[in-house]
Amino acid sequence: MGLCAVCALASSMAACNKKSGANGSGESAAVAAAAAAQTRASGPGRVAYMLSDKHAFLVEASKEATPVNVSQALNKLSKGEDETVHLARDGSWLVLTTTRFGCDGWACLVAVPGDLSSGAQVQPGGKEVHPEGPIAVSPGGTFAIYGEKGQHERDLFLTRREGGKWSSPVLLSGASKSAFNAQPAISHDGKKILFDCGNEPYGQEGTGICEVNADGSGFRQVLAVGSGWASDAKALHHPDYAPDGSIVFEADRKGDGERIWRLPVGKTEPVQLGNFGNDNSPCVLPNGKIVSLWLQRPGGEGKHEIKVMAPDGGSDFMALIGTDVLDAQISCGN
Repeated sequence: MGLCAVCALASSMAACNKKSGANGSGESAAVAAAAAAQTRASGPGRVAYMLSDKHAFLVEASKEATPVNVSQALNKLSKGEDETVHLARDGSWLVLTTTRFGCDGWACLVAVPGDLSSGAQVQPGGKEVHPEGPIAVSPGGTFAIYGEKGQHERDLFLTRREGGKWSSPVLLSGASKSAFNAQPAISHDGKKILFDCGNEPYGQEGTGICEVNADGSGFRQVLAVGSGWASDAKALHHPDYAPDGSIVFEADRKGDGERIWRLPVGKTEPVQLGNFGNDNSPCVLPNGKIVSLWLQRPGGEGKHEIKVMAPDGGSDFMALIGTDVLDAQISCGN
């Protein structure tokens, strides 16, 4: 969908959303979001990303696609700046950390339907939250995940949509032994959460990959540096689930640099996907293709450009070139 179409859609639905309080959780917004997601289900998928100028974008996962400026579209509803964005796997909802929709200069958590027609704060237990780091929203927008200081320097919390309100937060990372727990990724069935877990922020040296059930139970460390396959790894981070339940992630290993790997279901040793040096921050599309930020495109300028490759790391193409995407979080959906 082009920017003009998105803006027109946002304008035409604004009055309708006012009837439900423009709360991003009204019945009309939910129905419209679900319908739009169903329409996109057979498409190539989309990628949500940020630029350093605090603009959020969506781009179709097709060759050299034209991005949609989400921030510009949302300015028609509520002006502000955006810090992070996440797209649900089914494309029905986005969550943003933003100063829009009443956040009043201190970026807070907001939910927006996939057609960008409305928006409202996500207030766990009725309280405004100001996330630290990446965020996530489940298919159908049934729950959102955010990070802030808790038992650890950075913990992950989950809040569920209950009618027009959001539940009190559930601590997901309480059993973690790491100080920083971030970069959440939701399984395709919404039952499990992957995340970075380490004693330094931003996926730095020593970071591994952890997993927990969506109710906060069943915590486990999936991969840790310093043992087995990862004995020579500096950091393992930015995990995401593939449709078959395998885990795709970035590994920074001595001699290899930053590359994309897959841990098959039931296995303990990952396999490398493709042969791309300086390949970063993957997410997996609903069709199984893998999106990442690649810095070594032949003829490129070392920018974080969006690459799409086959599930086995084979055929690939560039969805976005010439733009330096912010290497904090990208997300994949329909």
